Amino acid sequence: MDRIWCDGAYTTLLPPRLRSRSQVGRLKLSAKILIVDDQQAARVTIRELLDWHSFQVCGDAKDGTEAIAKVIELKPDIVLLDINMPGMNGIAAAQEIRRVSPSTKIVFLTVHDAPGFKVEARVWGHGFVPKSAAGTDLIPTLQRVAGTTANEMTVECPRCKVRQKIHVAVRPEFAQMGIQYMFCINCESEFDVKVPDKIVSGPFQRRGQMILPRNL
Repeated sequence: MDRIWCDGAYTTLLPPRLRSRSQVGRLKLSAKILIVDDQQAARVTIRELLDWHSFQVCGDAKDGTEAIAKVIELKPDIVLLDINMPGMNGIAAAQEIRRVSPSTKIVFLTVHDAPGFKVEARVWGHGFVPKSAAGTDLIPTLQRVAGTTANEMTVECPRCKVRQKIHVAVRPEFAQMGIQYMFCINCESEFDVKVPDKIVSGPFQRRGQMILPRNL
C-alpha cells in the first residue's frame, strides 16, 4: 500500500496499480461525486482513491464558490467537501449547497478533527471523515451515504466503447478489489474489469475465476 502526502500529513492509502488503466474496462457506481478541496494534490489523490473503488467522480472544485457553481451545473449526488478553504469555507458552502440542491448529500473530508468542527459539520452534512482516517473510513462512509453496496454498475468495453449496466453481488468476505474476466456480447471481445465480487447478472458474461491482485 502506498502513502500519499496530503495537506501536510501522510493520510490516504492507495492500493498499488495492477496495470495501465487504459487496459482495464471502466466500471463505475451510479452515484456522482464532486470533490471540493483547495489543494490540487489532495483533489488528485482523492480522485484516484475513488476511481480505484469504482466511484464516479463528475468534477472537482477548489473553493466553496466554485463548488456551488459546479453543483448547479453537474448535479452531483454527493459533494466531498473540505472545510478550511480560502474565501467561502466548507461550512458556508454546505449551507448554500443544501439550499440550491436539497437532494445533494454532503460528506466533509477535512484535517480538522476537533469536536466543535464535527458538531457544526454534522448540522449540514451527512458524513464526516478526518483526512487522517481517509484510507479506512472514506469509502465505507461514501457507500453508506450513497445508500448502495455497489450493486448496479456500468461497464464500458475498451474496444467498442459500448456502455451497459451490470449487477454485482457484494459479499462482506470480499474485502479486496479483484480482477474479473469479462466478455462483451456486442463486439465479442474479452477484457478485464475491477470488481468487488462476482458478476451475477447483466449483459456482460463472466469468464474464468476471480484473480486477487498480489500484495493487497
